[in-house]
Amino acid sequence: MKRTFALLMAALLLFAIPSGAVTAYAAEKNGLPFELTAPAYLTAEWLEGGDSPTSTKLTYSLNNEMTAFFKNKENAHLDGTIDQFMERAGCDDIWMSLQVDWALDDVNDSISGWHYTKYWDGDEYYGLGHDSDGNARWSEWDVVDAGLNNATETVQDIWVTRGVPNDDRWNGNPETHTPGVKDQLRPEQYTYNEADEELRIDYTKHTMYFRVRFAVTVRNEGEPDKYYFSEWSNIASVGKDAEASGPLTKDDLDAPVITGLRMTDKEFNDNPIVAFTLTVPDKLMENATKVEASGGGIVIEVWARVKGDAEFTQLQGDWIIKAGEMESALFNLANDARPHVEKDTVIELRCRYRYDHPNYFDGEIYSDWSKTISFGTDDINQGQSTVTDSTQPTAPVDPADPGKKTCQICHFCPQPLGICIFIWLLIIVVIAVVLIIVLKKKGKEKK
Repeated sequence: MKRTFALLMAALLLFAIPSGAVTAYAAEKNGLPFELTAPAYLTAEWLEGGDSPTSTKLTYSLNNEMTAFFKNKENAHLDGTIDQFMERAGCDDIWMSLQVDWALDDVNDSISGWHYTKYWDGDEYYGLGHDSDGNARWSEWDVVDAGLNNATETVQDIWVTRGVPNDDRWNGNPETHTPGVKDQLRPEQYTYNEADEELRIDYTKHTMYFRVRFAVTVRNEGEPDKYYFSEWSNIASVGKDAEASGPLTKDDLDAPVITGLRMTDKEFNDNPIVAFTLTVPDKLMENATKVEASGGGIVIEVWARVKGDAEFTQLQGDWIIKAGEMESALFNLANDARPHVEKDTVIELRCRYRYDHPNYFDGEIYSDWSKTISFGTDDINQGQSTVTDSTQPTAPVDPADPGKKTCQICHFCPQPLGICIFIWLLIIVVIAVVLIIVLKKKGKEKK
């Protein structure tokens, strides 16, 4: 009985802890305030020619938790709460960069195989890629600290293996132990025109392999920076043995998963901005990454209408795919009859993905529409404009299953018979206490 009561009290105390304290504990326990996973669905596309014949574009994806964290960090900068945000994260600052390793023909070759060394893990004073004397221990083609385009976006890309001038970047520098690209290739694998400073690799005879990983830097004032590394990604390749990719079809595009429509306190052209949550499934991440790598694109279209209107109108705002909060301006819903959209206007909103690829076809391919959402509900009858009262509270949404409503008290239990599991435990404890009192009373009466 005492153990049950103690467990119940511990559980209730856990849910009484402010969210900031829980976040700080997670950062202290795991080193990071989010799950650090390897870059996903790495795809390589040789750019074929120009003044840099070896240039290749790499495309990869970030998981939903990382993009959501950096979106929240960005919002904290904008609304002036960054100090409180970083306190909850358990550090003074945190950012993420990319490392790119490469190999030609044989990843295990002692010269042209993977080029990662211990120096990529960083020196506490001189940073990633340096030794304790401050020497750069990577070549021009080794990427040890590349910034992300925007860590709030799901799909990222970087150009690598660019042309190399005929200086230390090609020849290396023995005094500083800095390798040149020439030091990392076998003579039979390339041609180099010194006059034109042009490096060529015949990809009908050779295959270039790539792998990437994330490096996260955590900074606290007065302490050396701490580095955290993800696992390496899948291996992507260009050249002789590279896999060929083709166009997607409509069947490859599931409808967007959107939840949690809300009115923000922001405006655009004197009209309000709404926000909603986009969940990006693994299949969409993979397809968007491959499409982006090969020269196409998948974006999201956001359409809305004022309750009672017959037609939906496309909105301006976020269109690049990123898990977490998306924002859309309601300016396009204004018209002659409604020159201004008021803050308390009830909006119905839906989305679809648009896919285009100039290398494969003309025009666009669209996914099915998402479900239509409004304030207070994530699923309304699309045949009508009726919505629930926006003043009524809604159950929290489980990010792993946006269609599933979770308990408003503990935020995770399935609410047996509509009652939180912890309330059930409390009821059981009360019943047990009553039974113990009754049994003790009866025992005294017998004596």
